Amino acid sequence: MRISRSTRDALSRIAERDFGGACLEETVLRLVWEHESFVALTRLDEDEQRRYREEHAGLAEVDVDVSPPGHATCG
Repeated sequence: MRISRSTRDALSRIAERDFGGACLEETVLRLVWEHESFVALTRLDEDEQRRYREEHAGLAEVDVDVSPPGHATCG
């Protein structure tokens, strides 16, 4: 993958700030997962959105691993 230096620097900042210093591969995988999750949410009808919010509220009360599937270990 070819990316500009400024994009790589931005990914490095996100990796450090938001993902605890994760490697760039893991950072890209997490950003892709977040994007795909967001897009999926926008496709829900009102009833599905309500059920999602209820489930989300319940999960917020529990300690659950929410790492994206296939998340890289970079090492």
